Amino acid sequence: MHFLVRGFTALTLGLLISLPAVAEETPAPKAPEKAVAPLNPLLDACLKPGDQQEVISACTTAIESRQLKGDALASALFRRGLTQVQRAQAPAAANDFSAALKLTPDAVDVLFARASVYGAMKRHDLAIADYDALLKLVPGDPDSLYRRAWSRAALGRDDAAVQDLSELLAQAKGDVDALMDRGGLYLRLGKFKEAGADFSAIAKQDPKAAAAFYNRGRAGFLAGDFKAAAKDFAEAEKLRADNPYAALRRYLAAAQDLPKEKVPAKILTDALAKTALEQWPMPVLATLAGKMPEKDLLAATSVADKKVARRIEAEAHYYLGEAALLKKDAKAARAHFGVAAKGDRSLPEAIDAGWRLKQIP
Repeated sequence: MHFLVRGFTALTLGLLISLPAVAEETPAPKAPEKAVAPLNPLLDACLKPGDQQEVISACTTAIESRQLKGDALASALFRRGLTQVQRAQAPAAANDFSAALKLTPDAVDVLFARASVYGAMKRHDLAIADYDALLKLVPGDPDSLYRRAWSRAALGRDDAAVQDLSELLAQAKGDVDALMDRGGLYLRLGKFKEAGADFSAIAKQDPKAAAAFYNRGRAGFLAGDFKAAAKDFAEAEKLRADNPYAALRRYLAAAQDLPKEKVPAKILTDALAKTALEQWPMPVLATLAGKMPEKDLLAATSVADKKVARRIEAEAHYYLGEAALLKKDAKAARAHFGVAAKGDRSLPEAIDAGWRLKQIP
């Protein structure tokens, strides 16, 4: 992926402060290539390398001195903001970046930094506004397109996120991250053929990309191509033997068109043998293999961490819904899929449950 060339516009300091990633260590300013006016000593101290507390202290002194104006003051605010990001002080960083932008409204490096911080703060509406401004200044910038897509998707604007990723991929056709994310969005949108194509593009680049085969299997399964799905899940399981979800999915795909007595239970028993008793989704494997009652599986989802509990509850109900369909119990399947579909919209089982719910006759 290409990177945005970030630098203050009309910078009189003769310095370029780069921002490879918001959370990385701030690099020292590069030495000017030609003679420039000497820096204010306070700004010089702010821009010098140092530990986080030293930088914060030096930049605060420079900012509060009232000796800096314009680009010089913006530079001090920017440097302090970057250091606040490193200290996990996102609101303070956003405030510094906003103050810098009042002085240099078209500073793309500061816009990018503030947009990234807003995204981390889940203020996606504000992040999108900054990326919109950035893309007017640097049309087609891949970094801004990628991160705007992420914020748009977080707000449920999946179609718009796909447009951003498609524009990015028009420049960098093999960008694996963009392909993976667009494929995931296509799954959420019910565009299973398009999702499969994106995951196939990844698998072609990297035949050892287990996630590509796993997600292509999901796309095939939801499209009703269970044979192809089972093959993809088997490949994912081969590449990631420590991931029991591939075995679960392979079992479900292989069992779709088979009579009950021919359902390949060995897939589950083999996965159980490789899964620790305390490891999730061991209870799911055990339940589908007939070694644990459903009520015990649901009881196992009651854990102290509420976020984890919501995730594994959704997963449990998705797999119980699939098991109910195998038993031709559409009523139970609807009930389980209905619960699972209420899970986090980024969870594969919640996404798949929503589409399976619509597919039940």
